[in-house]
Amino acid sequence: MLARIASLGLGYVFGSFLTAEVVARRLAHKSSFDMGVGNPGMANIGHELGQGAAVVVLAGDITKTLAAWLIARALFPAEADAAGVWSGLGATLGHNYPAWHGFRGGKGVTTTCSAIILANPILGGAASLVGVATVVLSGYLCVGAVTITGAYLSLICLFDRSTDRVALSSALLALMIVAHQDAIRGIRTGNTPRAAIADKLRAAVRKRNN
Repeated sequence: MLARIASLGLGYVFGSFLTAEVVARRLAHKSSFDMGVGNPGMANIGHELGQGAAVVVLAGDITKTLAAWLIARALFPAEADAAGVWSGLGATLGHNYPAWHGFRGGKGVTTTCSAIILANPILGGAASLVGVATVVLSGYLCVGAVTITGAYLSLICLFDRSTDRVALSSALLALMIVAHQDAIRGIRTGNTPRAAIADKLRAAVRKRNN
């Protein structure tokens, strides 16, 4: 239990480092919370500052999740698997609810995908691909994000059934629903815009098929 709690806390500390905030202040000289839709994440930064900035944010958010996972496993070698799993959850909690910013942060898509792939590369990778396909088909990032965690929970329950991974996937699904519930509601009212990346992916698929 100590390893799990400590790893959760470690992940939270790493997750609280918002890469988007650093990139925004470096390139635009203002907070990411004051740009676009106010979300300190890859999609918002990419929309406001370009693809290069988005790639930096993506790399940073993957790195902080990976760093927490590696350190947690190194600190608790006897419970390395559980330590890694709980550090991944902590990273998403820290990203979504950083204490230094009044517990207001991002939506945790990158940290979530990183956490589930680290926890189970095959099932996590499969769930992430299902999410990408859902974005292409639906046209909405929020739908794809929730689908990733829902698919991962289903796959874990079917093929893994590790207590720690079931707990991780359940918690990440809940966090993803909370983070995207307003955007999902906005689809019905027309307030949630379609994702530009979805249209680009569709175009790429059509071009490849032709």
